[in-house]
Amino acid sequence: MNIFRIVQKRTNRRKHDENPYREVPAVLLFVFLLPYVISCLWGHIGEEAEVFNRIKEEETDWIDARYEVVLSGNWGKKRMTMQEYLIRKLEMVMPEEDNGIAYELEALKAQAVLLRTELCGLFSAQEASTDEPLILQEEIFSYQDDEMNGWEKEELYRQAVQETDGIFLSYEGRPVQAAFFPVSNGQTRNAEEALQSENYPYLISVECGQDIMAEDYQSQVVLSKEAYYTLAAPLFVENGEEEALWEGTEFYYDSAGYVVEAAFQGNSCNGETFRYALGLPSACFRADWGENEVVFHVKGVGHGFGMSQYGANRKAVEGKTFDNILMDYFFQVELVKIE
Repeated sequence: MNIFRIVQKRTNRRKHDENPYREVPAVLLFVFLLPYVISCLWGHIGEEAEVFNRIKEEETDWIDARYEVVLSGNWGKKRMTMQEYLIRKLEMVMPEEDNGIAYELEALKAQAVLLRTELCGLFSAQEASTDEPLILQEEIFSYQDDEMNGWEKEELYRQAVQETDGIFLSYEGRPVQAAFFPVSNGQTRNAEEALQSENYPYLISVECGQDIMAEDYQSQVVLSKEAYYTLAAPLFVENGEEEALWEGTEFYYDSAGYVVEAAFQGNSCNGETFRYALGLPSACFRADWGENEVVFHVKGVGHGFGMSQYGANRKAVEGKTFDNILMDYFFQVELVKIE
């Protein structure tokens, strides 16, 4: 960066032949013309801001017209713009009322980018032209039209979507797998190791030390022997063989401490399938087998890949912007805008 300075020598000594009142007219002229100069300057700035806002609105209108979403569920169908969908979806995946967390704007913006990235990936994979709306099976959107009016009050969510309008996360020119989850066990997972796949090189393991402060960082799930049989048996054995499961299930972990495989006598399932079947908050757990019950000691909430929502919010509290937050969780990615 080149910095140019105007340097003027200053002295308290005045030449004897200098007229002390010679500069008075120039000073008076400057004082009288200053308001005019300022008004002209700010007038141009206002015009430029107006042009910028108009261009941004046109871009938003173009995106909304080109990328439409149709939600389909047992409640019917609802057609909406990408922006409308993202505002509603954002409030659902980061709801303040459920966990008491007051989410920061920059954390919400990071999440909005991931949700838009997910949509961009679906649009890219869609066989039909992107001029056609994207149909999503969203049973979670079980609302009626009159219930949607309440969303207008969610200004923070709306602001997060609008201020990141059109921006998504890309790796080598394509939308990434925009993974996110509520709370890690202290670090995120490496997809190549945990999923045995090279398709997600940007999902690597990163430290999330702040997550240990989350209220739901640690939890316990206690199951009776009968309850464990009922939930786990369909994963491994035929009816009538449930009792052999007790203390016989083996767990295999990745380097981040999450179960990647649960196995019993040659039958197995992945850690996510097992934890969902048993209602565990995450696949980062250890089991203590008792005589009549098993206690699962669990760390974190969610699958552990990509961005920790709790960690992202803590980073935002510390002053990080949404782009820096995303770069902390995703390796060698870039933010691009829909064209």
